[in-house]
Amino acid sequence: MDFLSDMLKATRWTAKTYLNSAGEGPWCAQIQYRPQGVFHAVLQGGCYLRQGGNPEPIALEEGDIIAFPTGGDHKLSGSAEGLKLPSENVIRLPDDDEVMVVKRGTVSFSQPERVKEPHEAARWLSGTMSYDTSIHHPLLKNLPCFIHVRKASAESRQVLEGVVNLMVETSKSDTAGSALTIDRLTEVLFLQLLRSHLQESPQEEGYFAALLDPHIGIALNLVHAEDDGSLTVESLCEAAGMSRTRFNARFTELVGETPKAYLTHTRLLRAKTMLQHSYDSVITVAEATGYSSESSFSKAIKKHFGRTPGELRRAAS
Repeated sequence: MDFLSDMLKATRWTAKTYLNSAGEGPWCAQIQYRPQGVFHAVLQGGCYLRQGGNPEPIALEEGDIIAFPTGGDHKLSGSAEGLKLPSENVIRLPDDDEVMVVKRGTVSFSQPERVKEPHEAARWLSGTMSYDTSIHHPLLKNLPCFIHVRKASAESRQVLEGVVNLMVETSKSDTAGSALTIDRLTEVLFLQLLRSHLQESPQEEGYFAALLDPHIGIALNLVHAEDDGSLTVESLCEAAGMSRTRFNARFTELVGETPKAYLTHTRLLRAKTMLQHSYDSVITVAEATGYSSESSFSKAIKKHFGRTPGELRRAAS
């Protein structure tokens, strides 16, 4: 498993989706601040985006996908001029009390089971992305505030279009497992958005620069592919083709923590996932994550998460 896939699995991404539309005539919708992610995929027509304090609107075309991985106020409208929004037109999205929308004009936010209405000027799929904020990891700390993947710009365009179309169709279904399918598709969508973002906007520092570094990236891949707890800092140095001194310095500079701390952190996150989402015994989880005794494993879990293995398992049941 690669590093991005492993981290999305560990942080337990979930999502809710909405099929939105705007009729002919002036319209505007402002999505209020939300502490976690929001995304929009333009399915038909086009619109304009205003975000944060940026006064210049961004034109969105059919096929464009935008995401705010860490949340944030933003406004969608049918014209570049935008509209003033009356404060009394505040609504909450269906089944998601955390999200408030201020709207004006013929704008609807609904579950995607309805058929396309006539005279729609624009149509887009929106979603809220939630993840485990109790996990303190460099990936979450370094998430970009804004991602914009244009229809014509991404090499992974075909994959993104396929995922969005499947999300729309799955959202219409009430069959067993559809909600879980949406969660997994959201992981795939966000994974592809991140990869497209990294390809088009290479980072020079921070965690995402570490992922692309020809030496440190190899080490990160090995850490996240480990399944038996056998890796050591020495073996990571050797795989990266660097001396221990250079490897430690470069790894710490980019990732923000030492190789040893990162290896321990990643193993314990994997252990937490196994405890909460499998029936493996505590000693089996301990051995799979590099601990030879249940006692030392339990102490490490307690120190890292503030709970014993048993308490973590019961909290998830």
